[in-house]
This record gives sequence, structure tokens and C-alpha cells, in this order.
Amino acid sequence: MSDTSNDTAGQGYYTSVRDPALNFLNKGLNARTAMISIGKEGDPDAPNALVIHVNPGPGDPLRGRHVHHTDAINLVIEGSMYIDGDWIRPGQAKVVPAELNYGDQICGPDGVIFLEIFADFAGSIPDFVDPAHQAYFHEVHGQFWGKH
Repeated sequence: MSDTSNDTAGQGYYTSVRDPALNFLNKGLNARTAMISIGKEGDPDAPNALVIHVNPGPGDPLRGRHVHHTDAINLVIEGSMYIDGDWIRPGQAKVVPAELNYGDQICGPDGVIFLEIFADFAGSIPDFVDPAHQAYFHEVHGQFWGKH
């Protein structure tokens, strides 16, 4: 009989929001983002989640007032974030219904790691109130989310 205690065949994959192997986009001013499809890859109707790390520092247009065209959940994993009059801390979430204009998420003094979970990919593309923020978003993310 062989010893299989070190055999990893058939074991699941484990990672975390802090995994340096996540394919983070580092082009933003003070944010790193990684998108994970929760459904079939490439399906615009599939749910998706973003892992977002925001470091404290100067304002980043990625967090300006905006609208998503699908329901979303912002779940704080580490640090804290201020959204529309509420401080959200680890384990707390803000549910954002589709078409709600919200934002200027501001991270706490230690930054924030949060998940932004969307009901579908197509609706997760933000429409920013400030045209300069929209242009910046397309400059940073256009190759992934496209221009609409």
C-alpha cells in the first residue's frame, strides 16, 4: 500500500484575495483589480466578481460617482471604505441595486480590499457621471470591458 498523504491529485484549487498570482491590472492610480467570471467564460449574462485592492492616497477616478446596469454587492474583506454616508468594514456589504447613482468610494486610512459582485458581466460596466472619469476608465479598462 502506498502513502498518499502528499498526493494532491483530485484536490481542489485554493487561492485568496491576497494571492499575488491573481492577474491584477495595475494601471489604475492607486487600485489593483482582478475580474473573475462566476459563470461560463465570455458569457455576457454570467455573474462576475472583481477583487479590488485600493491603497490610501490621492483620489482615483475609478471610484467616482457612477451607475451599473445590474445589481451589485460591495463586500469588504480587509480595511474599510466610505460609500454614500456609510462606513463599510470587514464582513459588511453594501447592496447596490441596478441603476443607482452612487459612489466616490473612499478607502479608510489602511486602504481596502473588497469584492464587487455583479449579477451579470454586461451590466457591470460602469457609466460615470464625470466624463473625465469615464474617459479614464476606458483608457485603463477598455481592452477588457470595451467601450459602450
